[in-house]
Amino acid sequence: MPISYRAFLLRLRRIANIALEEYGLERIKIRFITYAGNGLYKITVPTGNSIPAGNYALRLHQPNYMKPEFIVSEMEWLSALHREGISVPKPVRNIKGAWLTVADEGYNVPQARNCTLIGWTEGQVSIKTARPDHFRALGRVIGKMHMQSKSWNPPKGFLRPHWDWDGLYGDGFSYGVPAADARAVIPKTHQAAFNDVLSRVREVCEQLGKGKSVYGLIHADLGLGDNIAFLKGEARPFDFDDCGFGYWVFDFGVALSQYMMDSDITATKMRDALLEGYEETATLNGIGIEYLDLFIAARLAQFMFFYQASGLAYPEHKAEAKREVNNHAKFLKRFLKVTERN
Repeated sequence: MPISYRAFLLRLRRIANIALEEYGLERIKIRFITYAGNGLYKITVPTGNSIPAGNYALRLHQPNYMKPEFIVSEMEWLSALHREGISVPKPVRNIKGAWLTVADEGYNVPQARNCTLIGWTEGQVSIKTARPDHFRALGRVIGKMHMQSKSWNPPKGFLRPHWDWDGLYGDGFSYGVPAADARAVIPKTHQAAFNDVLSRVREVCEQLGKGKSVYGLIHADLGLGDNIAFLKGEARPFDFDDCGFGYWVFDFGVALSQYMMDSDITATKMRDALLEGYEETATLNGIGIEYLDLFIAARLAQFMFFYQASGLAYPEHKAEAKREVNNHAKFLKRFLKVTERN
């Protein structure tokens, strides 16, 4: 039986409280932040608790999205990045020493949740007017993460999605429907551009291979205004929910494609600043940066595929999915025209 959104949030809050018991926390403040697949709460912990006083983020993970072993591996990478001095959320183990806490109040809605506790990311997230220095700072931290990824040996059992061609557009990552079905029903007016990008991405992926010089563990979802906070000139990534193995250049494609959509422009200054910042902490040599335009297009095509698949899997979101497919297709076609002229 359907319940109201208010009743849903009350049940979600109860599950959040159950999860927090697994961390042995007392006298805490809990504030609901958002529900967008994952439920997110800001937790303020006073002194005298099992973890240091401060602000934390409690995440109630979206059911049937990331497998438990994927979530545990995300926490392992966050821990490793934090140990390297990179400004990412520090993950917290529960009182049993586990990264993952399962909370269940016996409801069908919102159902049992895999939960994690991580440090709260301080800083400015909403950027009214992006500047080159924002992209330069973002490039620096992407470089730091890539360098850590190249040298880090993940623990046994480490599992994260692969954002190769099959993960981006195939059955390498499932959205609940066969990938071929989703690709087939991309609107006919967008099929030519969509399939052209998929064909070129497949070709380049095969050409690049998956050696450490071009491929490794990436954030895969770093866009200004979403998963980056800025504090005193430093870019501080958070929300590693989609991190996985992919091409280094894809991280740049994500950042620049989102900026293009948010600002309705393709600014060379922002691209240059992003790459300049990266070269302060890593090297562009040999990572496939010559394919940056293609990976900007690849990100736009990925969203077209994601929304088309989601609309098939969840018919109640079909109208929203259609809008998003058309919107991303508009920018994809515009970008392809610009790159063809250049």
